[in-house]
Amino acid sequence: MEKKSLVDTAYLLLRERMIRGQLMPGTLLSENELAEQYQMSRTPIRHAISRLESEGYVASLKNRGILVKEMNGKIFLDLNEQIQSMLFYCFEVMKDPERETYLNFASLSAHVEAQKTAEAENDYFRYVEHHFLFMREVIQSLGNDVMLTTFDSFKDRLCMYSMVRFKLTPHIKHYNAIGINRDILAALERQDYNAAQEVAMSMARLSKERMLAFGQF
Repeated sequence: MEKKSLVDTAYLLLRERMIRGQLMPGTLLSENELAEQYQMSRTPIRHAISRLESEGYVASLKNRGILVKEMNGKIFLDLNEQIQSMLFYCFEVMKDPERETYLNFASLSAHVEAQKTAEAENDYFRYVEHHFLFMREVIQSLGNDVMLTTFDSFKDRLCMYSMVRFKLTPHIKHYNAIGINRDILAALERQDYNAAQEVAMSMARLSKERMLAFGQF
């Protein structure tokens, strides 16, 4: 039980640092240094690294250490399209009066307000976090556990990519996603699900246009 707890601790600490952009892609990690830093043996570190490798966050390099991997722009756009398709389907289901869905508008509004606050305080991680938490709540409203699990499986990788891009391109204005959630929320409040679908369908296109404009894809 103790070993499992240490593995989970090491895994969560490393994963959080990667998602926040504190361990940037291209960084080489050492099991010995991590064990010393986290004050544990190499065994839980090794198991945590193995778990992160299976999730695509790192790659083990023989005789060199552990490399923090980079997500390329194509994967980022593909995952955005996946979210786009999920949201589109959610709004299609909401058109059906026979299907029960529950949206917590107060909570959705709180995510939008949290994004505004994060922008004012230049806290980009919190901004991105609430961007995806907003979408997670919409998907969760369907009660489809498989869809929600799928979303959760890549949400943090999108956060990581966003944070890395933010740190590498400080000259670019990054706080531009709030309009998506704000417009979706407004459409949902007036039960205009077609309008919500139109906003959702713009997500991948806007991301691609932005990446092309700044030579990021």
